[in-house]
Amino acid sequence: MTETGSEGGETRPEEVAAYIAAMTAEMGRLARKHNLPALGYLLDLARMEALERVGGSAEGDGQRIA
Repeated sequence: MTETGSEGGETRPEEVAAYIAAMTAEMGRLARKHNLPALGYLLDLARMEALERVGGSAEGDGQRIA
């Protein structure tokens, strides 16, 4: 099974990783807001892994691993 992007072509791994980075950032904020620090931490780790895949940096994006 292959996924298709908005242009009708196959979705690249980098696009999926960028989406995962965005979603885990939001979920991490939600977890910390609701006093779930361990879950927030794990989501931050997943975000950092995704950013590494797309060549982005976790530094300077306003997110901290605490």
